[in-house]
Amino acid sequence: MRRLTAAVMTLTALCCFLATPAFAKKQSIQNIEFSTVTCGEFMTDIQSASDEDVGVVLMWLDGYLSGVSGDTYLDWNNLATFGENLVTFCAQNASITVLDAAKRVGIQ
Repeated sequence: MRRLTAAVMTLTALCCFLATPAFAKKQSIQNIEFSTVTCGEFMTDIQSASDEDVGVVLMWLDGYLSGVSGDTYLDWNNLATFGENLVTFCAQNASITVLDAAKRVGIQ
């Protein structure tokens, strides 16, 4: 659990450093339609998101990709790497949807 917290904190710091504004709309909990949210919107939203919110989004994406691929193993280090790679990819591809970006980046 400490590794996850450290990974999420590292990812959040990286997001704030690399990104332009992202996970705003924090006044109330909002549903997320990953097939339509662009990387640009995602990057904006994660700048103002809590570490917990970023972690939840990464876990959801990991679960989705695991369901698609049939992978049932959770590797915390790979999750952190996936998050960093997703942020890097999204920073360079603002018009692609987050879900498509997650599929391209994948979890090794």
